Amino acid sequence: LAPLRRVASELRRIEEGEQSRIEGHYPAEISALTDNLNTLIQQERVRQTRHRDALSFLAHSLKTPLAVLRSALAEPAHLPATVAQQVSRMDDIVQHQLGRAIAGGAARFAPPLLLAPVVERIRDALTKVYAEKALDFSVECPPDLAWRIDEGDLFEMLGNLLDNAAKWAPSRVGVRVWREAGRLCICIEDDGPGFTDTESVLRLHVRGDERVPGHGVGLAVVSDLVASHQGELKLVRSLMGGARVDIVLPVP
Repeated sequence: LAPLRRVASELRRIEEGEQSRIEGHYPAEISALTDNLNTLIQQERVRQTRHRDALSFLAHSLKTPLAVLRSALAEPAHLPATVAQQVSRMDDIVQHQLGRAIAGGAARFAPPLLLAPVVERIRDALTKVYAEKALDFSVECPPDLAWRIDEGDLFEMLGNLLDNAAKWAPSRVGVRVWREAGRLCICIEDDGPGFTDTESVLRLHVRGDERVPGHGVGLAVVSDLVASHQGELKLVRSLMGGARVDIVLPVP
């Protein structure tokens, strides 16, 4: 029991702020436990930092629309339109910062999630939302493909990207999910107008109040989520003629 007592002693020092992680060397049967405890400690620190940063960004980002609303009081004729515009902007800001705050579940401890049912549920929901467009909505995902990822994170990523694609596509949206070299690969594309400024589209995770109409807020949330999973996000031109978003996630 001596190694476990040493672990308990280290945990007390962490609680008291004397050290940041379990640092001792332990037998193999204990080291797996200490590695997982260190992972949980680090994830909790990241979560606290993310919440604190989200509140800071939110306070900063709301200053501009609130200032616009205050100045609009001097022009009653334009007040309804200004209020509608700024309320929409504030809603986008709040949704973006909420996404930042909750991004990145503990994927290492999540059970394997079958991906095809999630993709198909999102596709079916968006097919109803955009029923008047009669989109050709293709899905390629092996039925047995599973990945350790928080289901909420996956819904947030795919939901935002597929909603953007369906919003801008005149006729076609495609999503492909596969495993390659031990990594999870996701490709979403459409035949819409595509991206005009890739850098500004992703800039929102630096300044939450700089909105790129139609794409910015959703893509910024996705960018934060992908980063929280140590993944890669690329925006390119699709062979369909519109936008293509590629996501690659490493093994948790």
